[in-house]
Amino acid sequence: MIFQTRHTYVKIAKETTLWEQLELPFHAEITQKPARTSFSFTTAQTIGIGLIALALGGITGPLAPVVAMESSYYIGKTQEIVKETLTTKKPLPKSAPVVFNPLVAPDGSTITPVNTDFAVIVPKIGINAKIVGSVNPIDKKEYTAALKSGVAHASTSFFPDQNGVVYLFSHSTNYEWFIKDLNAIFYLLKNLELQDKIILIYKGKRYTYALREKRIVEATETSYMMPIKGQRTLILQTCWPPGSTYERLLLFADLVDEQAL
Repeated sequence: MIFQTRHTYVKIAKETTLWEQLELPFHAEITQKPARTSFSFTTAQTIGIGLIALALGGITGPLAPVVAMESSYYIGKTQEIVKETLTTKKPLPKSAPVVFNPLVAPDGSTITPVNTDFAVIVPKIGINAKIVGSVNPIDKKEYTAALKSGVAHASTSFFPDQNGVVYLFSHSTNYEWFIKDLNAIFYLLKNLELQDKIILIYKGKRYTYALREKRIVEATETSYMMPIKGQRTLILQTCWPPGSTYERLLLFADLVDEQAL
């Protein structure tokens, strides 16, 4: 026979009289009823896992664009190596002229400039961007507006068709909100190697430069922006390390070819 109180189950071990049942004799077995909780352990565990997932998402989320850009670059490079390995190149006839065409992507496709008035193309890392000409490099409001729509050409430097140094600058960042808002076109410049080609399109003409040097300088170093005559050289500038304004990464490239489009 079983009696139940508010928090206790009472089990009578043997048949007794009513009087003995009411007095609950010593041989009765008493078990405590487990108290109810407001929610189960499984529910608490699920909530904990969810909070951890949200926290990890907040940490890794801003890195997603960087991972995508780096992965795309290295996947393309790997595909190029595999393609060259599997493809048997046939020798050209002795009489066939060799035509230099730098506007070819790593996968072999032809690159069409986004702008024929003023643009920069770096086939190896997928840059094909408009250049905003004659931007004042010390006017923050002016160059910030220019960098939102393309790469900036320093007003203190020369144009590609002139006998002097061409100076271009753009952002480099590894944060999602900066990549979107600041148009970080030059993020992958760090992956370029000596002799890689950089092409400028200016007024319907193509100017091809070969990378000669990479240099990291202080953020206060601005002498390279000054007019430098007598050199058909291109300088590309971006922030270093990516996502900071601590230093500047400069790439120096020399003119090797000049052709009409």
